[in-house]
Amino acid sequence: MDEMKIESDFMRRSASWLIEKVVRNKLGYDVEVQLNGLLVTVLDGKAHVHLDVDLDAGKEEVGKLLKSIGIGA
Repeated sequence: MDEMKIESDFMRRSASWLIEKVVRNKLGYDVEVQLNGLLVTVLDGKAHVHLDVDLDAGKEEVGKLLKSIGIGA
């Protein structure tokens, strides 16, 4: 079994910054991301990912996001 954890403050802040940048540049959403933890476990060729993340966005951004995935009006 292989396992990867991201728990240190420095790594979580760095990953949060990178996720924000990708979401903004590739998807066009202006959001703030706070990665609280990431755990990836690989066992018998299958990966299990546990992601704990907070995302803050304005009402308009949430509306755009929901509409893009078919939930919004």
